[in-house]
Amino acid sequence: MRFLKSEAGAIILWLAASLFAAALLTPYLYDAGKTLAANAEVKDYPGIIESIAESAGRAKPDRFFGRALLISALALMPALIRRVKNIPPREDKNRYALRKLTWKNRLLHLSCGLLSGAVILGALGLLLHLTGAATGKDDGLTFGKIFSKALIPALGAGVIEELIFRGLLLGLWLRACSLWSAFIGSSLMFSFVHFLKPPPGSVIADPHSWHSGFEILGSTLGHFSNPAFFVTEFATLALLGFVLAWCRTRTFSLWMPIGLHAGLVFALKCFSMSSNLNFDSPFHPWFIGGDLKSGILPLVALCICFYVCILFVRLLTRKAHETTSSEIL
Repeated sequence: MRFLKSEAGAIILWLAASLFAAALLTPYLYDAGKTLAANAEVKDYPGIIESIAESAGRAKPDRFFGRALLISALALMPALIRRVKNIPPREDKNRYALRKLTWKNRLLHLSCGLLSGAVILGALGLLLHLTGAATGKDDGLTFGKIFSKALIPALGAGVIEELIFRGLLLGLWLRACSLWSAFIGSSLMFSFVHFLKPPPGSVIADPHSWHSGFEILGSTLGHFSNPAFFVTEFATLALLGFVLAWCRTRTFSLWMPIGLHAGLVFALKCFSMSSNLNFDSPFHPWFIGGDLKSGILPLVALCICFYVCILFVRLLTRKAHETTSSEIL
């Protein structure tokens, strides 16, 4: 009971309430989306509405559950913030508070993270090609595809998710818990939220029924009972959450986490657009799963990213101390 009255407990309750609200909202959102798609076929709408209608027409029920979860989480966010403000914080709550950086340092942190993620995960993709675990697609990559389908989504994911997970949620955990508890709790939540979708092959009997959202939620939670899922997928994203949290607390800013997150997503999307995994390879499914973010090899790649980030942070810290010393002299 004491835990539920803490900030960490408030976050857990917020997540549980968001899941419940999303399950209730999903069938109504599904009906609205499919109705819009049907109307767009016979009526003229502005370009952006046409695009939304086209996406809604293709989307499966689990896609609507994901959007319903986002809407529910954002709608309940003010309640979470009000609840947290009423809880007395830890005495050292400002120890890891975000600090202002110069634009030079912001770009430096962003570049270090971006290069680390893109180069290391890209090197893993190249290794898979060299070992026959992946083959190239016929259409390949173009500058337009790289920019619109890899770079822009990667930067968007990096900025939005880091503001939410490392900016807001990790900040709340740090107010309520020790550093390591905040790392572990926020990392597990980061991984959990990313797998809130049904396993491949799941079928919803009637997406229009009021309980369809709960069917999706049930099948989503069901694949957490698979041990292989934890080793090849859940652990990878939990480690990523830990690395990003470490970067956030050691640099006292979100710029390196944003860069690292964006770099990894960029490499992942470029690989997905240009390569096919060979599921007959001996690497599958334990060493490499269904994509470049699942399996033991991506886990190793993240460990290398972590080591490189540690080196970058040490270098940046040393330079900052040298600059401060020279200014004093």
